[in-house]
Amino acid sequence: MSKLTKRARIALLSGLTLSATLLSPVALAELTGEVAATNDYRFRGVSQTAGDFAIQAGVDWSHDSGFFVGAWASNVDFDEEGYNGPDVELDIYAGYYGEINDDASYDVTLYRYNYIGSGGSDLGYFEITAGIDFVGFRAAYWYTNDYGGAGDDLHYAELNYGWEFAENWSLDLHYGYNFGDGIDDGEGFDSYSDYSVGVSTEVGGVSISAAYLMSDMSDDYIVDDGVWRNDDTFLVSVSYGF
Repeated sequence: MSKLTKRARIALLSGLTLSATLLSPVALAELTGEVAATNDYRFRGVSQTAGDFAIQAGVDWSHDSGFFVGAWASNVDFDEEGYNGPDVELDIYAGYYGEINDDASYDVTLYRYNYIGSGGSDLGYFEITAGIDFVGFRAAYWYTNDYGGAGDDLHYAELNYGWEFAENWSLDLHYGYNFGDGIDDGEGFDSYSDYSVGVSTEVGGVSISAAYLMSDMSDDYIVDDGVWRNDDTFLVSVSYGF
């Protein structure tokens, strides 16, 4: 569940997205959009497309006052034996962006995750996030009290860093920590960390990202094929903004 490349969740390009910079809203009055393709749509390390290809698109409107709204969509695949799930995720968000000084900024965003297709109306939920950016670093915290529409809380804390090591090339590092009742299996598993290391560039207006995703889940909880795949993997994405 990720969103537009400038403000999405860390999940779109790098599995948590290939850039924490994704979460930085544009502080200008303008309408922007993006289309993207990736070999897997990972949300905090877990595939939302059963390990398969995803096409994603978003549109974002931001005002020079700092307020912004937007929407983002992707195909998803939660189908299992005896269960046909939704086919599309549609996220709507609104928030506020502000600058602290020339080197630091902050943002607060409310997301609504919607799922279109069989059983999708039961899965939707709200999530709020607050983040701060400072000289290449981004730290953010996410919270919902109704993860997957099940009434359980879920927390996510992340730290990201982007470093331009060569002209038009960036090294993208990500660490995220997931915890809460929403992932508690009642048998000792109630938290995990996800990581990614990647590079990104832009060629002729097209953004290209590649990253390797990892987690600290034990072998007992690793899914290496099909729905909810969460094994270590290599992700590539291509996107075009307009």
